[in-house]
Amino acid sequence: MTFDIKESGLIIAAVGMWVGLASAADETTTQDIYADIARLFPGTYTNAAQLATAEGQAEAFALTTIVKPLKNPALGETLYYLEEFRDNDPDAVARIRIYSFMTEESGVRLRLLNPTDVKALHGTHADLSRAEKLTLEDIHLDREVCMLDMTSLSDTIVAQMRYQACDVRDTWMDYELIIDHTGTWTCYARRLQSDDSLSSLQMPAFPCIRQQRIAPTSP
Repeated sequence: MTFDIKESGLIIAAVGMWVGLASAADETTTQDIYADIARLFPGTYTNAAQLATAEGQAEAFALTTIVKPLKNPALGETLYYLEEFRDNDPDAVARIRIYSFMTEESGVRLRLLNPTDVKALHGTHADLSRAEKLTLEDIHLDREVCMLDMTSLSDTIVAQMRYQACDVRDTWMDYELIIDHTGTWTCYARRLQSDDSLSSLQMPAFPCIRQQRIAPTSP
């Protein structure tokens, strides 16, 4: 089943924010972006406030995300470990990724590193030693076309995949992450290559998942 944002009446506020930030991207330096990432990204996030507005919608679920800086020269210079679980249950791990930020001619970009043995890393947010020992042999790299471009302005970071670049069969990944001092917006959708209509959403109740930062670091 496919449906279109216009047909459903949904408005993703992040789109407007991105346009404004992108137009001012040249006002920030590479050092500014890295400094903003280090200051704003680590923390513990929850979508509890947004979830409270979706009572009775079965497709909505509690999502907790923990982000910590990671040191592992084998994987990159600027890394962050992300562990995410559902329904307030640390054992119900939904996603584990390592975010690798790097500088290219076009600016700062983000590459997503996916551990091949996710179960072996459950709970690593409490002790990063396991992640610190990972090698490239333990990682599945997202393709270069799936990297995200970074911009930063006025205490807000935006990471966005390029239009129709990250293709998967007959679809493409429309992914945007917005970070500020209050929390994050994660807008993730799979769209049809043929007409950009929606094929699937991470959480149908919320095209953009709003997570508020509840702690600067994980417990």
